[in-house]
Amino acid sequence: MELLALLFLSFCFLTLSGRTFAAESGTPVTTVTVKEDDDVILPCSLDTNVNIEKVLFDWKKEGTVPQKEVFMYVEGNHYNNGLPGQDEQFRDRVSHFPEELKYGNASIRIKQTKLEDKGIYTCDFPRLQPEPKIFRIELVVEGRLKVRNVPGAAPHPSVTNLDQTNDWALLKCDVKGAYPKPTVEWWDSNNQTIPFEEPQVSKKGEHFYITLKTTVKKTGRYRCVATQKEIHHQIYKEINVHLNGAGPKPYVTILKENGLLECEVPGASPKPTVEWWDSDNKTLPSKTVQDEEQQGRFHVIVQTTVTEPGCYRCVATQMEKWHRISSEICVHREKTAQPPSGLPEWAAALIGGFIVVVFVVAVGVVLKIKGYSLKKDLQRMENGPSSELERNLTSEQP
Repeated sequence: MELLALLFLSFCFLTLSGRTFAAESGTPVTTVTVKEDDDVILPCSLDTNVNIEKVLFDWKKEGTVPQKEVFMYVEGNHYNNGLPGQDEQFRDRVSHFPEELKYGNASIRIKQTKLEDKGIYTCDFPRLQPEPKIFRIELVVEGRLKVRNVPGAAPHPSVTNLDQTNDWALLKCDVKGAYPKPTVEWWDSNNQTIPFEEPQVSKKGEHFYITLKTTVKKTGRYRCVATQKEIHHQIYKEINVHLNGAGPKPYVTILKENGLLECEVPGASPKPTVEWWDSDNKTLPSKTVQDEEQQGRFHVIVQTTVTEPGCYRCVATQMEKWHRISSEICVHREKTAQPPSGLPEWAAALIGGFIVVVFVVAVGVVLKIKGYSLKKDLQRMENGPSSELERNLTSEQP
């Protein structure tokens, strides 16, 4: 009987702790690899595509006690719009995809990954019905060779879209004046080398000039990478390619602390309507600062100024293609410095004191005048009518 009781208690313990045990020691569902300093998306989606706009999901990083809070979403509130508790390592670096929540997508993006970001992440739905769910993702961060200000180090490559149709784009990369000779490659957004033409190489003195072309057939972000292993130097330049004319995801940024936001939509055809929306999906007043067409594709830049903290979206719409895409950026309230008065503190204090003295003297003078006038009136009342008035009244008596 004692053995049966022990087995029953053990079964109950394992049943109650099974979810925690799986979360702590289970095999990661997905492994994601990224280069240091690149942005990365950690995937987490419910298979049922259920709307999670009113759901709680919590991203944490394992390896410490307690685990580090990466990103929490609670029925519209999250770490980027005022919810407290995020670990300092991930502050202002993690965002989600609001437009994807209605499809059950709780994925997050981490900006400019660091070597210390590598590890196991959990995406937890603790209140999900009929039962909670938890996903585990392993992030692998590969380091880069980084040395700056080295004589002869390759400068940033120059990248150009030479020609494009709806099905392909011809890209060119130029690396000028590098020594020693760099290895130049084209990479896709997954940091994989893609096929390219034979490099065109010329030399002036000890410095190399290299041109490298490639043809791509998919919409995406491509990177020309120049590597000089001898001096431990690697540098790159990116270019976005948008085939079929669909507008790309807008690039949004904060230009000034006073709330000037900028949205850039490159390479869209037909021309998109680009707007700034607030968190209530209301259009904000905005100004188009660039609207250029090149080879039938439009490059549009729109700015707006916001005065309140909150999250704002840049929305690009192409009605002809029934295509709409957006990017979000959050503005936080910051304490602004008071503008200088232009005078030293002692001078301002002296002027202020002088004004107070003048005011007091003026009030005293006014009160004295009013007192003198009141005294005269009282004397008249005590002495009766004036002599002239009294003579006039006496003369009129019979």
